[in-house]
Parts: sequence; structure tokens; C-alpha cells
Amino acid sequence: MDPQPLSPSEWAQIGTALKFLWAALGCAIVAGFSLLTAHALITSLVDTNTIPSGWSNLRPVFYFIGIVAVIGVIVCFVFAAINLEWLEVLYPRYWQ
Repeated sequence: MDPQPLSPSEWAQIGTALKFLWAALGCAIVAGFSLLTAHALITSLVDTNTIPSGWSNLRPVFYFIGIVAVIGVIVCFVFAAINLEWLEVLYPRYWQ
């Protein structure tokens, strides 16, 4: 099977899908750093008295940012999958 060249609309879908995948990567990095800060760093530094215990009040903020970023990753993956319909058109059968 020889695939046909991609049309401009299919290239636009590929570009959109790639943008959503890059956005998912950005959200994953933000989620990782904020959840790590909330769950490990602040807790550890407060327990060892390296920073004042008032910093523990920031943990819910970091948790909220992390959860929103995880939801952002999921949404970006869904939107990227929606923009991959050109793949089904190009290869109509999965097991060739």
C-alpha cells in the first residue's frame, strides 16, 4: 500500500496535534514541579526546620496548581487525539 501525499488540511491537523502534545508536555512539567514542591520539598524543609512552618500554608496552592496541570495534560491528550483523524484516513486498516 502506497500512501497518498498529505493535503494542506491534513498538515494543519498534524500541526494542531503537535501543538497540543507540546502543551501536554508543558503541563506535565508544571504538574511535576508543583506536586513535588507541595508533597516533598515543603514538607521536608518544614520538618527539618530549614524554613518556617508558615510555608505549609502554600501546600494547598501548589496542590491546586498540580491538579489543574494534570487535568490540562488529559485535556491536551484528548484534543491531540481528536486531531489525528487524518491517520485513519491515510491508513484505513490498523493491521496491514
